[in-house]
Formats: sequence, structure tokens, C-alpha cells
Amino acid sequence: MGCTACHLGNSGASGKGEAHVNLVARPSAMHQTYCGGCHGTVSADHSTSLHADLKGYYRRIELRLGYSIAGDQDLVEKFDEECGKCHASCGQCHVSRPVSVDGGFINGHNFLGEPSMKENCTACHGSRVGAEYFGENAGIKADVHWIPNVKRCSFCHDAAAMHGSSPGADYRYNDLDMVRCEDCHATVSDANSYHQVHWGDLSCQVCHSQPYKNCNSCHTGGEGITGSSYITFKIGKNPLDVPHRTYKYVTVRHIPIAPDTYASWGISDLPNYNAEPTWKYATPHNIQRWTDQTDNSGGGACFEKCHDSDYYLTLDDLQPYETEANRDIVMGN
Repeated sequence: MGCTACHLGNSGASGKGEAHVNLVARPSAMHQTYCGGCHGTVSADHSTSLHADLKGYYRRIELRLGYSIAGDQDLVEKFDEECGKCHASCGQCHVSRPVSVDGGFINGHNFLGEPSMKENCTACHGSRVGAEYFGENAGIKADVHWIPNVKRCSFCHDAAAMHGSSPGADYRYNDLDMVRCEDCHATVSDANSYHQVHWGDLSCQVCHSQPYKNCNSCHTGGEGITGSSYITFKIGKNPLDVPHRTYKYVTVRHIPIAPDTYASWGISDLPNYNAEPTWKYATPHNIQRWTDQTDNSGGGACFEKCHDSDYYLTLDDLQPYETEANRDIVMGN
């Protein structure tokens, strides 16, 4: 294939200016037009994926606003300018680094069948997922699944799940195709007495995650994350109502949302701030068989390691402005 097959322009011109007339710099931004000719099924699936349409972001904003932003051109433009940078086109996974981290070819113009973990996947998902998975948080071990050059993101997150999302999914955990630990480990439900008692009631991360990063505030207008992130481990009541994640208790992570997050957009206060918890369902990527919750080698049992701990999310862990948002997931007082 020649350059013009994807980028158009004028291949018969001798000067740069003439050659670049009608140039399409990023063809995969219009993937159905330029990628779909050869990759029709994948391109069609990608059109409805959370990576492509960002409906997860849209939905989260709309819930806290209490109305749809689709009809507000000014807000849509602000969304596209800031939040829209996290849109992932075909090229941002298979040719270059994502635009949100300033782009740049990974290996010239060679197409990668499988995206690079470092240059693609964790270029976007690095501050939390990547740091957890690679063991980059001080004092926290790398995920047991991380084996360099052997187990990549695609070991669990296959191409079908990354290219598309199940119909109607507006949140990654609502996606029926999103991987769960049980997809590989269903046979260990009776492996020990703890599994027999807790299987199905606790998400696997409740026992097998290590502490993980949390953030409390993010602001539009270039400020980004405000305030320091912190490492902690919290268990709450499951805030999700989906058929494939019916656990009673799950690990929860504080997300960077505040009542004035969108102040630069002219929204000084989110009128429906309590529509969703600020401590959200979480699947930390720092799994270990033996954690502070499961290791009883020094004596004692899980009851003493976990049940009598400060792992549970309580009202004491909340800021006053977020109490109502988390009322249904706190574990006491």
C-alpha cells in the first residue's frame, strides 16, 4: 500500500505543498472510512467501544449534572477539547503513542498487531493500573500476572474486548465482555475454606489486592489532578447492579471528582453530585496470592487479619460534601 491509500494527498506532485493538498494526517480518526475498507468487522465493533465513543465519560458527567450535554454545543466543545483527548483511534493503539500523551511513532510507521504495553496501554492507563501492575508504587509488589515479555495486557484483555463493548454498556464494568478473575480461576471456588465461605460474595480483589492509589480531586481548564494521591485499601458494599458482578462486597477506589471539577466550563457546582459514589468499584492490578488479608503465617485467622481491621470504608473516610454520594456503600457508622 502506498501512503496515499490512507493519507490521500497528491502522489504525483513534486513539491511538499502540492503533495500535501487534501492530506489526511490521522486517517484512523475516521476509522470506518479509512480502516474499515480492510478491517470492516473490527472497525464496526470499535465504533461502539468505550475506547472510541467515550460514552462512559459522557454518562458520568451527565449523571452528576442531572442532564444531557449532547444538546449544549459549548459543553460538547469543552468536553472534546479536554476529555476527548482520551479517545483512542486505531492508529493510537497500533502505530503511534496516544495523542493524550503527545503521540509519536513507536517503531517508525510499522503497524503493531498487538499494542505495546508501555507505549500504548499504560501510556494512558499508567498512573494507576500501570504503576500497580509493574510494581512501581513504593513497597507494593508487582501483579503476580506480570511476567515481562510473556504476560501482557492482552493476556486478560483480548482484542475482541478492546475493539468493542457489549450493547448498551456505558461503563467498563457494565460491559459483559470485560474480563473477570473467575474467567480463568473458576475451578478454585472450593480450593480452601476461605473460598468456600466467601466465593461469590466478595470480589477476588477484596482478598488478593494490595493497597492502591487513590485521588480526590480533578479540575478542567488545565489544572488536572489537584492534591496529592495516596495509597490505601478500602472495602465497600458493591455499588454496581449488573448480572455478572453481583458480589456483596468489593474493593473501592476514590476517583478524582469534586463538586467544582468543571468550574472552568461554567459549572461552579455539580447539581446532582450525589448521583454516583466517589468511592467506585475497583479492580486493582496488583494481585498477589498472599496479601495482608490472606497471610496468616504468623498465626491467627482471616477474621483477625480482615474483619477486625480498618479496611472497611466508613463515614469517617469521607469528606462532608461526599457523604450522601457514598451512603449506600459504606460499611459502618
